[in-house]
Amino acid sequence: MLDDDDDSDQGLSLQEVVQGFMNINHTHANMGTYQEDTRDIRHLLPWVDMVCAAQVTAQQKKRYLEELSFALRPQELSPQAREMFVRQALHRGVVPEAVRLIESASPTVAAAATNFLGDFAFNSDMGSKEVLKVFDRIADRFQHLFSSSSDRALMLHDDWLLQAAILLCVNIAATCPAGHMKLVRLVQPVCLKILQSKQVGDKLRGNTILLLANLSMTVLNELRELHVANVLLQLVSDGNVSNHGKSVAESVIIFLHGEQECRQVDILMERDVVSSYCVPIMEHTLKGTEFRGMFPHLLYSAKLFQVLSRCRLYAGRLVQDARTIPLLLKAVNPRAPPPRVETDYEGRRLVLQALWSLAKFRLWPSPDDADSQKFLDKGLPMLCEDRHVGIRTAAAGIFAQLFYPSVIRMLAVGRRLETAGLLPPGFWRFRIASQLFPFLAEGQ
Repeated sequence: MLDDDDDSDQGLSLQEVVQGFMNINHTHANMGTYQEDTRDIRHLLPWVDMVCAAQVTAQQKKRYLEELSFALRPQELSPQAREMFVRQALHRGVVPEAVRLIESASPTVAAAATNFLGDFAFNSDMGSKEVLKVFDRIADRFQHLFSSSSDRALMLHDDWLLQAAILLCVNIAATCPAGHMKLVRLVQPVCLKILQSKQVGDKLRGNTILLLANLSMTVLNELRELHVANVLLQLVSDGNVSNHGKSVAESVIIFLHGEQECRQVDILMERDVVSSYCVPIMEHTLKGTEFRGMFPHLLYSAKLFQVLSRCRLYAGRLVQDARTIPLLLKAVNPRAPPPRVETDYEGRRLVLQALWSLAKFRLWPSPDDADSQKFLDKGLPMLCEDRHVGIRTAAAGIFAQLFYPSVIRMLAVGRRLETAGLLPPGFWRFRIASQLFPFLAEGQ
């Protein structure tokens, strides 16, 4: 049973609430919670304390959660301050308390708690992993929204709880691919209903597409079986649907079918998807700015180029836009600031794989491309020594593709040594050469 009595502010007086906060704040100070330099987030921590306080009513906690959600927006906090807030809030127990409110409070309070957890997980590996640990408990509250055959919830585009549930799934999926199977079991019955419904608003439809984009990184077959791309093509072609409502529909279609020539991607190419979509979303990704109502991650923007570059026809369309190569080189600049989230390392690997594919098709580098030559002379050697094995492997692949005579000579030396009986068969390729060119070990 849901506790609907918490929609009133009846409970402690304002004086009692303030006094309770003072006691909580004093307790945390004694526990050493504030030992970390929290100047950038100190104004937020009292709100966390009030959310976790037993004597504060659920409706009062709703207001504090809403304030925290607003304060956690990317334009309000730097990445460093956000991670500091996540650590401090986890120490105080804010995630278990938010889950308790989702499980037992009224729909409006549950929606506020769900929205907070979505904002808490956004762009935070630590926050997403902690929320994912308790996601099964959260899913129990939302189960009726996703498994019900009734379209009542979908018809109400202002149903806050449904929108909060989708957005939470989006933010967890964006940062924790390992949790995709847990998410896909929950949302499969509802995603297509949302996309095909004429009653839902742009925000709910757009967030649903974002979720599908995240899931399409790991559960391709499940989404293909649902014919998601065909539904999304109708949206892309619908002039009555805004860009916010279309969200990243083109990305999902490309992720699912872009590795080879197909009808769905051919239609996108006819709509000039590279210049009107792929390039702009990468530009916003590298700037950290908003695109169609969301802040794109490098992992997903890079995937567009990596997938399309594997098809000769689509790879040619990529390089026809003069902005493509400079953007890809900027994305893998070894002197750039450290990645914001862990998935950015995978994003850089995908960019390098895209460049590798373009090199295989001899579409890059062009003889008069000074920026690419500078990258090959200075940037690529640094990436070949990167601490991320995927980045090293892809960078070495580019080197081997462009300077393959050197690799062939190295392998020939090993073959002669093995033929002469000086080395065991395969030892040179898989134990020596593969240290310089890790992709050589893939054939082992």
